[in-house]
Amino acid sequence: MVIIHARGNKNIGIGNLSRSYELISYLEKKREVLGIFECTEDLFCKYKKNNIKRSDSLEDSLKIIKKYNCDIYICDLLDADKMLSNRLRKFGIRKIIHLNGLELGFEPDLLIISDSFDYVYKNDKIDIIRGFEYYIVPENVVKNRKKTYVPISKVKNILICFGGADPAFYTEFFSENIKDNEYFYTIILGPAMEEKRKVYIKSIYKKNVKYLDSPVNMVDLILASDLVVTLGGMITYEAMCLGVPVSAVRWKYLEYIVKSFGEKNMINDLGDIKNAYQNMLKLDLDKINDICKNAYKIIDGSSLKNIENILDKIEI
Repeated sequence: MVIIHARGNKNIGIGNLSRSYELISYLEKKREVLGIFECTEDLFCKYKKNNIKRSDSLEDSLKIIKKYNCDIYICDLLDADKMLSNRLRKFGIRKIIHLNGLELGFEPDLLIISDSFDYVYKNDKIDIIRGFEYYIVPENVVKNRKKTYVPISKVKNILICFGGADPAFYTEFFSENIKDNEYFYTIILGPAMEEKRKVYIKSIYKKNVKYLDSPVNMVDLILASDLVVTLGGMITYEAMCLGVPVSAVRWKYLEYIVKSFGEKNMINDLGDIKNAYQNMLKLDLDKINDICKNAYKIIDGSSLKNIENILDKIEI
């Protein structure tokens, strides 16, 4: 059995839950997979499957893990530490795979780094596999990927989405500061965003702004857009894979990612939030297309198959 363990909430967002859900859905076609999601009941409604269990805490999750005869454990926790890996070893788990950093001393057998940024990551104690080809893009995104890149002829419809929780509060900033009449904006209010925030944002009326609360089909929304504004998280990769231009705002926890994407000519880096809106208005169409074409080639939708290939080799 493969166990995939993730956590999501209003403070850290729900990207880890979403990508773990995609991985579970893909791997369960050929093997026995169990998901453990640490989240509220409200959030869990988005991810309910017969083989995913909800947990209220790490201790509850460990009880579930101990109960099952797990051969491979995949960790998608941001705060995994040495205590966790030690306890997993005692449960008899053969292989531990991690999808996040090792800053707190977590000791997996294999670390999968889903980027090709310029920072150096070395650890002589564990195996490391690295590359953008391991960043999980949902299957429904890949199915809607264009066969060849098609450049946009103009920017008219702009989609603004800062993830399921928007812990940066950038949704409010754009809602308050949009002043142009040149573009039509669709602003997403994520499912992990507090209701009082949604009420306030919806009260900001502008004739060229539409708010959508927890939309089910993000793929169609991305494809209907000429430009997507993000924090640099999961929707960034989805838009890249679909061949839709991305621009991103730097936020303290994802600032390095946005900066690195910009340096690799994969997104339009809008800088800090104070200047982001004005920088977006100044974007050059030719540059937008050149950057988007480059990103489209790199994020090719092969990630789930690539991770499955890793598991196939481990299970031999």
